[in-house]
Amino acid sequence: MRRIVVVIAAFAALLAAPAALLGKGAMPTEAEQQEAVARVAALGVPIYEAGTQGKYVALTFDDGPGPNTGKVLDELKKYGFRATFFVNGKNFSSWTDTLRRTGREASVGDHTWSHHYLPNQPVATQLSEVSRSMTASSSITGDRVQLFRPPYGSTTTQLNAWLKSRGMLGVLWSADTRDSLGANREEILRLGKAGVKPGAIILLHENRGQTYWAVNRLLPWIKKKGYTAVTVPELLALNPPDLAAVKRRAGSGVGFR
Repeated sequence: MRRIVVVIAAFAALLAAPAALLGKGAMPTEAEQQEAVARVAALGVPIYEAGTQGKYVALTFDDGPGPNTGKVLDELKKYGFRATFFVNGKNFSSWTDTLRRTGREASVGDHTWSHHYLPNQPVATQLSEVSRSMTASSSITGDRVQLFRPPYGSTTTQLNAWLKSRGMLGVLWSADTRDSLGANREEILRLGKAGVKPGAIILLHENRGQTYWAVNRLLPWIKKKGYTAVTVPELLALNPPDLAAVKRRAGSGVGFR
């Protein structure tokens, strides 16, 4: 009888274990993802990458929704992957259904309404650019927005304080494919592959002409290497970053103006 009780207790503990401990393929719950984001957001600084445990990476796509967003979602689904899309409010009226689908199949983060370079804007405009897009996105997808990526990767201390007060996390990247800077498709693919490592956050723009070609080849390569592409909230839950390291990197001033 004692052995049966021990086995039952062990099985119950396994069911209650964090998703990261349940083996490959087990994903954290929505509550675990939100908790993981909130843990880092409380620092009030942007994050560049997650921890280094487990073969999980986050592919992130900026400046949508647009004509290739749905195609990229199709490709991600083919490999059982998920990603994060940082969207601009100015595109919502033309791509409402696409944004709604993105909310169902991926994670949606805010990328401001107009994609202005924020450090050149008055603080009131910075906050309006974020809140206007965030509110519209939530209205369409039905989901709270927890993630923010500043255009051109440049934020301000005032904006970071505002994001912290709302429990939002600034997300930058550990690898840039340079697709927004005119890299050709082979270069985008090469830089994407080079950026893949545990906890990586990779920057892409799905509606750039060469990016879709590169993504179609990057995804099977990621799969072949034994990695899984997940959303940023999933990544933070599966590979929690060292908070002291996050603060040290933010203290270097990279990404701030």
